[in-house]
Amino acid sequence: MTKSPKYMEIVNWTEKQIAEGKYKPNEKFLSESKLCETFGCSRQTIRRAFDILEQRKLITRIQGSGTYISSLDLHNSLKNSNNRIISKTIGLISTFLDNCVFPGIIRGIESVLSAEGYAVQLISNNNLVAGEARALQLMMKRDLDGLIVEPTRSALPCVNIDLYQEAIQSGLPLLFIDSFYSELSVPYIALDDEKAGYVATEYLIKKGHRNIVGIFPHSNRQAHLRYLGYVKALSNYQIPIQEHLIFWHSKEDMQQVIHGHPLYKCILEECTAVLCYNDVTAMMLISYISKNGINVPSDISVIGIDNSELAKFGDLTSIAHPADQLGEAAAKMILSMIQGFEGKTILFPPKLIERSSVREIILK
Repeated sequence: MTKSPKYMEIVNWTEKQIAEGKYKPNEKFLSESKLCETFGCSRQTIRRAFDILEQRKLITRIQGSGTYISSLDLHNSLKNSNNRIISKTIGLISTFLDNCVFPGIIRGIESVLSAEGYAVQLISNNNLVAGEARALQLMMKRDLDGLIVEPTRSALPCVNIDLYQEAIQSGLPLLFIDSFYSELSVPYIALDDEKAGYVATEYLIKKGHRNIVGIFPHSNRQAHLRYLGYVKALSNYQIPIQEHLIFWHSKEDMQQVIHGHPLYKCILEECTAVLCYNDVTAMMLISYISKNGINVPSDISVIGIDNSELAKFGDLTSIAHPADQLGEAAAKMILSMIQGFEGKTILFPPKLIERSSVREIILK
């Protein structure tokens, strides 16, 4: 993690001294010259730290007298000034706790935050917009140092934009993981989903496949980006985009689409390969067609995205999701934002994990 500037080190040290009761309300604080000597820095650096501490209502500077600890109640002062240092707690809102990649993400987040003395408060919203609203409202009532959110149905308009803007305006460091809302200028950390869709499709093309089905959920941005990668790969290899080979589904009708006659007919009569949005979709499809006498990969090739345990168990070729690394990067980024640095978007490049679910077709 990037080292924080000297003035922020002084700010954080001062806050800790106050929080631990080493300096009491109305007590005179150290002079600029003493702090310069302690931290080996210039008066300008000390004054910048004092500016921040005064903005947070932790100190008061009196000309000709010195610097004093604020007379306000410490806890309320920290809370009202949007400074949550004493909480040492990060909020985390997820869509599903049983998502294939989420355990790795939370493992990565906790490994970094626990080493820095932070706790994680976790809320799942079950991928419901109303659940996201409740989770945001609960989180904003708590003393948090930062908030990490996995957006809900991120391809749809952000219904809870007012709550997000309220959090941003309060000064709460906010970071998205796995996706983002286009309406908000909030940094996010995710797999490069467009490139993942491209790499998966290109792999099938290089294996000789031309009629490639794509299956995507329509409500999340990751799916839209993977679809975009799929389309770009077909276009770049001058393969016509066939709309009837593209299947969109919601969470509610996923099984109906995968078990439906139109998709089954495509697999029987026309396509040679299927790109699935994720490993769950891929394994659900493989289970259904196998029961109907269609074998993978001899009759149809299938590729997924996530490289979850399902993929390993099912010997499924897949694009790896960097869950643990993503979680670690998110934790480091939110800590950096808490220290006053600007948040940055990070996209992880996709990595293909080749197994036995795709066969090569020799083109004539």
